Amino acid sequence: MTAEEIIDASVPNVTTAYALSRVLSFMDTFKISHMPVVENDMYVGLISEDEIYDRDSFDEPVSVIGVLPAPHVLSTQHIFDALAVAVRFNIPIIPVVGDAHKYLGSISLQTLVASLAKVSNVEAKGAVLILEMGVHDYSLSEIARIVESENGRIISSYVTEYEDSTKIDVTIVINQTEISPVVKSLERYGYKVNAFFSGVNMIDDFYRDRYELLMNYMKI
Repeated sequence: MTAEEIIDASVPNVTTAYALSRVLSFMDTFKISHMPVVENDMYVGLISEDEIYDRDSFDEPVSVIGVLPAPHVLSTQHIFDALAVAVRFNIPIIPVVGDAHKYLGSISLQTLVASLAKVSNVEAKGAVLILEMGVHDYSLSEIARIVESENGRIISSYVTEYEDSTKIDVTIVINQTEISPVVKSLERYGYKVNAFFSGVNMIDDFYRDRYELLMNYMKI
C-alpha cells in the first residue's frame, strides 16, 4: 500500500498569502496543529500553530514565517515510510508529493492508523507471540517453518529494535488460538517466547494497547 493510495481528501491546505489568523481558524475547525502550505500546486512546507503563536501579529501572511520545515513522503513510498515520518517529526499529517515536488495531498494520522491496521491484519483471529533473539539470529523463514510444522501460518509480523542493543523482539501473528504446540516447538529450537496472547479478546486488547501507545507517543 503506497502513500498516494491513502491520501485523506479532507485535509485542507493554505498558501503563503493566507493570513495567520485564517490559518489558525482552519486549524481550529479541522482540529489539527499543522497545515501544509502549497504555492502553484507545489509543496512549500508545514506551518504549525506554535510558529503562528510566536508571531506578534496574526494579521501577517504565512510568508512572513520564512523557511518552513517540509517533512513529506513520495507518492510511491510505502505507508511504513509515512509512519516513520510522522514519528520522526511528531506531526499529525504527512504531506505526499509527486514528480517535481508537486503537492498531491496529505495523510491524516487516523487514516494512516486505519491503513496500518489493514496491512498488519489486526482483525484476523488467532494469536500473537513475541520472541526475543539476537539480531543476527533472526530468520522469518525459519520461524515460519517451525510454525507451519504445527499446522499454523504466520499472517503478520514485525521487528522491534532497541538502541545500544543487539537484541530484537519479533512479533508474529498466527492463525491459531491454540498455540501451546507452537510455543513448545519454538522453545525447543532455542527461541525465547517473551509473551503470547491467544483468543479474540486478548488479541483485541493487545492491539488496542499498542494503538493507544501510538496515539500517546504522537500526542494526538
